[in-house]
Amino acid sequence: MKRKWTVEEANEWYDKLEWLRGCNFIGSDCANRLDMFQSYKCEEKLATAERELDLCQKIGFNTVRIWANFDVYYAEPESYKEIFDKYMDLFGKYGQKVMIVLGHEEDLPRGDVFVPKKMGEQAYALGYHQGRFPLTAEEKAKTPKHYMEYPETRDKFIEMVLWTVRKYKNDERVFCWNIWNEPGITIRDRAIPILHELFELVRSEDVPQPLCADVWGGSDEGIPFTHAEQVALELSDVISYHSYSGYTWFAEGLDKLSIHNRPIFLTEWLHRINNNNVEEIYPLLYHTKVANYCWGFVVGKTQTNEPWDALWEQFDEGKGDRYDFTKWQHDLFRPNLRPYDPREIEVIKRFNGRADRKWAAKNK
Repeated sequence: MKRKWTVEEANEWYDKLEWLRGCNFIGSDCANRLDMFQSYKCEEKLATAERELDLCQKIGFNTVRIWANFDVYYAEPESYKEIFDKYMDLFGKYGQKVMIVLGHEEDLPRGDVFVPKKMGEQAYALGYHQGRFPLTAEEKAKTPKHYMEYPETRDKFIEMVLWTVRKYKNDERVFCWNIWNEPGITIRDRAIPILHELFELVRSEDVPQPLCADVWGGSDEGIPFTHAEQVALELSDVISYHSYSGYTWFAEGLDKLSIHNRPIFLTEWLHRINNNNVEEIYPLLYHTKVANYCWGFVVGKTQTNEPWDALWEQFDEGKGDRYDFTKWQHDLFRPNLRPYDPREIEVIKRFNGRADRKWAAKNK
């Protein structure tokens, strides 16, 4: 569709879908998303992904959120396309509908000159969330810039977006385009013109799926929406957001977004350290039919079970009393594919089973 969906169109589309629940997927042997899509050791990575997607299906998950990776597309576009398609085949094989993230501000290049990331073996820091090494003073002094802001990568980034959309817009495995993850979190209001341009670009391709961009701050703990988040809400066909808050603030954030009367997608959640847990949040998502994606699945090289550095900083400043550092932050399964907490998986499977039975009864 070449325009924003109406409220009625969005809800009619959503009413035809079963309850969507799953994870932000990256194989446990990938140090980052570059590692997921590069040609180096890709067959090993795909084999790991297949084992873990089989587990997704067995616990009743039916959707994954994945992120297109420009760094690999820039360095080796043809193999990237082949590998992306192999992942899509795996998602289809294990019953996972796919939400594709096209743009983001995570781990952007820094400085006025674009420096491509290196392919091959990816280093990762032990004990750090997402395995990222802390920024050096030199790196901190440089301004992060999006690929659309570098003259030498702008056209190539648009090329990647167009290839992805044209390749999969008529693919029944893809049901939604996540145009931008957390607009403005790193580059602030500089994200706004890029956001407008990408929404217009994807809509110009007359895609049959809805478009969205994730709000991330204003949905949590009484914080107002930023200008970039307000633009994201105005442009989106369906509401997508992140919440890592405990139950009370989580419920308030959900209520805050319900005023738009559009389908709601919780594209990131699960933060046990901050009491955003399976036992309380998952049943609420089931009862409200909010589509959802927990962060992480099998713990691995990205180590997203470790706390964000910001939590440790708050602790060092004596402000971290509410955090429970004895718990994993994200992820559901251990490296041996055993649950982090079997009781969590029992809750997930119980409500997934209820959703499936309800859906089957509706479609008799």
